[in-house]
Amino acid sequence: MQIISGLNQDYKRHQIIQKYVQEAQNHPFEQYIYICDQPAFIEKIFFQYTHCLVNIQIMSWNQYLKQLQLQYHLTQHHLLSQVEWVYHLRNIFNEETFHCFDMENPLPFINELIPLIKDYELYQISYQDIHHTKLQDFWHIYQSLLSRLDSYTHLTLESLFQNVTFHEQDHLIIEADHLYQKQRQDIIQRLSKTCDVTCLYTYQHDERLFNLPYHHLCQTSQVIDQPTDFTQHLFSQEPVSTKETQHMYSFVAGTPYQEIQRVVYTIYQKIVDENLHYQDFTIIYPNQNYQDDLLTILDELHIPHSLPYQQERCYERSYQLILQQFKQCQGDTFHELAVELLALELDKDYQDYLKKISELDGQISPQEFIEFFQMTFPKSKQTLEKRQDEIHVYMIGQGEAMPSTHLFILGMNETILPQSIKDTSLLLDEDIELLRKENISTPLTTSEQLGVHENDIFKILTTPFSTLTVSLAMNSLSGETLLPSSLYKQLTQMYTFQKLPPLQFLPLDQYYIANGKATHKETLNQNIAHYLSSHNQPDSLTPELTQSLYSSYLSVSQIETYNQCPFLYFIQYGLGIYPIQDQKLLPNELGSLIHYVLSMNIDQSYDISHLVDQYLQDHETLSQKIAHSHINQYFIEQLIQDLQITLKVLKQFLNTGNFHVQYKEKKVKNTIHDINFKGIVDRIDVYEDYVSIIDYKSSAKSIDLNLAMQGFHIQMLVYLDMVTKMMDKNPGAVLYFNTKKRILSVQQSMHEAINEDDWIKQFRYNGYIVDDGSHQSLLNLDPTFDRRSALIPVSYVKSRDEYKGQILSTEQLHILFEKISDHIYELYQNMMDGHIDIAPKGSDQKATHTLVNPCFYCPYHSICGFDVFYNDYQLVEFLDVEKILGGEDDAV
Repeated sequence: MQIISGLNQDYKRHQIIQKYVQEAQNHPFEQYIYICDQPAFIEKIFFQYTHCLVNIQIMSWNQYLKQLQLQYHLTQHHLLSQVEWVYHLRNIFNEETFHCFDMENPLPFINELIPLIKDYELYQISYQDIHHTKLQDFWHIYQSLLSRLDSYTHLTLESLFQNVTFHEQDHLIIEADHLYQKQRQDIIQRLSKTCDVTCLYTYQHDERLFNLPYHHLCQTSQVIDQPTDFTQHLFSQEPVSTKETQHMYSFVAGTPYQEIQRVVYTIYQKIVDENLHYQDFTIIYPNQNYQDDLLTILDELHIPHSLPYQQERCYERSYQLILQQFKQCQGDTFHELAVELLALELDKDYQDYLKKISELDGQISPQEFIEFFQMTFPKSKQTLEKRQDEIHVYMIGQGEAMPSTHLFILGMNETILPQSIKDTSLLLDEDIELLRKENISTPLTTSEQLGVHENDIFKILTTPFSTLTVSLAMNSLSGETLLPSSLYKQLTQMYTFQKLPPLQFLPLDQYYIANGKATHKETLNQNIAHYLSSHNQPDSLTPELTQSLYSSYLSVSQIETYNQCPFLYFIQYGLGIYPIQDQKLLPNELGSLIHYVLSMNIDQSYDISHLVDQYLQDHETLSQKIAHSHINQYFIEQLIQDLQITLKVLKQFLNTGNFHVQYKEKKVKNTIHDINFKGIVDRIDVYEDYVSIIDYKSSAKSIDLNLAMQGFHIQMLVYLDMVTKMMDKNPGAVLYFNTKKRILSVQQSMHEAINEDDWIKQFRYNGYIVDDGSHQSLLNLDPTFDRRSALIPVSYVKSRDEYKGQILSTEQLHILFEKISDHIYELYQNMMDGHIDIAPKGSDQKATHTLVNPCFYCPYHSICGFDVFYNDYQLVEFLDVEKILGGEDDAV
């Protein structure tokens, strides 16, 4: 068998195809089969070198296997149907016992399990003696399923040929980038013993991720390649010089729908202006979410395309008749229920389905049968109209760009293209690593899956094109901010992308978006002119208005809101506009309830249920929400149980340390640069001359010093300054306690007792300890710890005799608060000057953007009308915290 690698797929294909066309012509009585993902595309390349394909066949891998099935008379063999998959797995869960997967209703889980079992088969995973509970359960399920099948029923098409001895064939050329699974590789190896096999891989021996899945397959490969800028630099981290181009374009749209619309109308106009055909264009989209919008917009303009049409079955009359009849069904077995339903006037495919169901043994309730029906009856019918001239439209990984077309790639947003692949499947990376240590074949890790995904993107971008247009959206339809992807940034660094030319042919709304103007719409034109001149920004307030609108006292949360977005502060605290409350339990309502219970009980022993009832009696709105919702009632019951655990931990923390509770729900006020501030501190603890403040939060909360100096999450730091001045004591700590329920992840049997110390550590305080050099504050917060405290975010390095972790010196705290107070004063001046700009904070780093951007949860979208073309995010800086604070800062 010959392995050929190289990153320039187009060059490699042409070299191989040209060679094999010549060989096929020289040996007319030998058969040449070319196996690939897109036979129609490859066929066009063959026709560049020959006028007929007499002894050359071009087909997909599955088509080739079905041809082999007929050739070796395996017509009795068949794949397990969806009905059989669900039926057998349901019986396995109902009849057998597992460590991890015992459940009353296994049907939802089965949907997740089926692809995993197919992977077991494709990767030929085999183990028995691995002492890992979940892996043993998987092995148990897989073996049980195989034992229920006869010798003619198979899980994958490849398994039909497990015991077949291949006879001599002729010549196979296989594009094998998607055939990396062990079972498929085994078939290729066996075929190579009796015929001439050549495998092609898009691969180069370097450390780029898209090469990772193919390292072990291409160790002895022959390289056929022609380097280009793309093949040398794409997906690398190396800086490259920007090259001028005249055939690459980019644009940014407001939403994915507008992005798709712009692409389709651009194609429509180019066809008219440049006398092109539909087949001269290729659209590549990143995921299934884009397909419906593509279908809608393409069909609006009656543009032929290669996308299949999906007809949802749930709207069919027969489908609805079956669902309605379930309410009256009396049977309790598969056979009885299917017979009852067959009495209805149903379409033939429904009747055929129910006749198969009637042959199944076993009991099942009508309610479970509904779920079984919805899982096993096809959800949609797919039709594909193949036309002579059509736009090629494909999803990444399921198609390729047609060479020399005008190529459009949609969705170049972070986590969309390239997509985010998370380690959340039933078989985790750690499970795969465990199997590999035992030299057991496994599925791909998340890194290897991402490598295959990047390999698919790479092949599209390295296909020759007439023009390349890449695009991205600024916001999802739900209002979530979308960021440019790392791939988009690299492409725009490698090449100078031109702006997509303006369009003349557009519907009226798109015509206006492209700066057009209809002369007969005077009022609309005037409003748009004002909008454009103001850049969607409100006028500043007068000093008289700011004095009348804003209170003379500020809370720290108010100044934090202004820091996030001045317009948000104006709407909420200036005009006093609040969204209509629904029946959901809001975070601030639950937070107030939790604060009340913890405040009353931290140094007392009141009955928690009684305290909750008392609180609800005093808060009518919250009480009504709970009374009228069973879900809310259940939530409060769970909250009471969680609070019992939380209080147990808090009291243990308090008893462990030498600090004692001095105040609860303490009102504080002070001035910062002559600005009046007030607030309430959840808890103030004291030890001798040291004071620590503690805030209860219903989710994880921490202090980012870089962001704090820019006005974010400063409330507790400001409160600490107020409290130390009020009590004339030294700062000891500023701490957050997360009241949320913890889930302990440990590598041990589910039947073993949990180590309570490990569990307690999950509740460790977050925040900062202030150390004046004597270590008194941290030693008395937790006098018991040796190496790493279970209470506070501090550890002791014995070899260096020093404490590390979330620690600030008093000097660093002083510098930090100076920076915060200066920033507060600047914000206040802007506020009193009447600035109410639509200018929310943001970041080009997704994690930081999530922390600082207020827009995702903001209820005032319809008021501000944030415009991605005129309203920019005010990006936070990434400060050198260690340099600003001075000294060795372990907090950064």
